[in-house]
Amino acid sequence: MPNLPNGPLKLCLLLLLTGLLGACGGGSGGGGKDEFGSARERAGDEAIARVNGTTIYASDIAREAAAQKLIRIGDPLPKGSDTYKQVLDDLVDQRLLALEAVRRGLDRDGEAKRRLQAARERILGNILVENAISKAVTDEAIRRMYDEQAKLSPPGEEVRARHILVKTKAEAEAVIAQLKGGADFAKLALEKSIDPGSRLDGGELGYFSKDAMVEPFANAAFALKKGEISEPVQTEFGWHVIQVEARRKQAPPSFDEMRPRIVRFMTFDEIQKLITQLRLAAIVERDDTPKAVETPLPVDEKTKAEADGAATP
Repeated sequence: MPNLPNGPLKLCLLLLLTGLLGACGGGSGGGGKDEFGSARERAGDEAIARVNGTTIYASDIAREAAAQKLIRIGDPLPKGSDTYKQVLDDLVDQRLLALEAVRRGLDRDGEAKRRLQAARERILGNILVENAISKAVTDEAIRRMYDEQAKLSPPGEEVRARHILVKTKAEAEAVIAQLKGGADFAKLALEKSIDPGSRLDGGELGYFSKDAMVEPFANAAFALKKGEISEPVQTEFGWHVIQVEARRKQAPPSFDEMRPRIVRFMTFDEIQKLITQLRLAAIVERDDTPKAVETPLPVDEKTKAEADGAATP
């Protein structure tokens, strides 16, 4: 799977992850009750509550619940559930505060106008990004990328092994001698191993990939043939005696396992393409270069210059 893009997407992260789509709740701007939906009903949107002549709709509740991360965008929110009631209470309080701010004329304040404009800008940006993602990140596209990645990433190998962990090399060598003499591996693991995670299972570790174990252990295990017993292997945990029981091709990650990563990659990739296209087509003028600062003269030279100036007729 390709790595996710980094630095260039700070703006995208801001757009997608700050939850600003629900930040303004029932509406933004300052023009009175009409701003909050009392004048024009929303087609196909159920009216849930009335607050001083304004309306709160079902979509407002779903949007706010997603903004608070109580549900995922698009997931159902059962009407009458505790979460539903709590979000509706929040929206009623928010609407009352907004209406009171309008009544007091705070929406006409310069700072309020600047903040409302900034919120509107962010929300419009979010909507553009969501539209682009919904068209690009489809179930068919996700499945296609999964299939492509499966072809490009051939399966690795796993081994099934067991081990006996002891404190010293001498103890490991003694264990190897007993095994070569016909001792039962599982019985020796129960008697000798200091690994609490595998001791009671006869040293059994199950199947694992090479990157799942510390390097010296993994190198030794993957160098063994089926049935072979290793020489003493030292790791930070002690000294190991390893026996490989089986090998197999590593099963590729399932579609369900990979889907979240693919969606995340495709989402960021689509945002990056959108912003790149917009920047290439735009005229952006910036003035964020620090201006040069004059270096002050040393005190003695400054004093001399002032004295010279005073002496000039």
